[in-house]
Amino acid sequence: MIKFISSMAATLLLALALALPAAAAPDWTVDAAKSRLAFKVTVNGQVVDGRFPGFGAVIRFDPAVLASSSVRFTVDTTGIKTGDATRDAMLPKPAWFNVLGFPQATFQSTRFVADGPGRFICEGKLTIKGITQDIKLPFSIDIRGNKAVARGTGTIRRLDYKIGEGPDFATGTPVALEVKVLFDVTATRKN
Repeated sequence: MIKFISSMAATLLLALALALPAAAAPDWTVDAAKSRLAFKVTVNGQVVDGRFPGFGAVIRFDPAVLASSSVRFTVDTTGIKTGDATRDAMLPKPAWFNVLGFPQATFQSTRFVADGPGRFICEGKLTIKGITQDIKLPFSIDIRGNKAVARGTGTIRRLDYKIGEGPDFATGTPVALEVKVLFDVTATRKN
């Protein structure tokens, strides 16, 4: 009889635990003044630094609750800057970012994986010019109270998104095929 009662109690506790809502990751608000989304690409043998000054994010993240964590970035491609007026005038055109047809790029996470203390890999879908590809973004995060700073880098192949289309740019010369994407995001916990 004692075994039966113990078994029933364990079953009841398990059912109760399964019925309780899973812990939710908290929402975070990006501090745009302290955050940066940038890229590096080699052009004619020189590294060119660029940035996207306009971006927003919906972030839910808790390192202890990765299953309910998510992020969605929306990037204003119309504001791309490299510091060179000629290049900056070329990048919005159809062969590059085609900002009239695709004024935004997006990233939507699909899952987070722990990769060591304070380190994670965010897997997700990056969409540029209407083309969606799976990517992995390794990053570190430092959470202190209600403030967090996440920093990471990833590499994309620009032709996978038809950036720099045409025979003049298809070989990686003068513009490299791989582009390094860098982010440094400061955020405040909402709840």
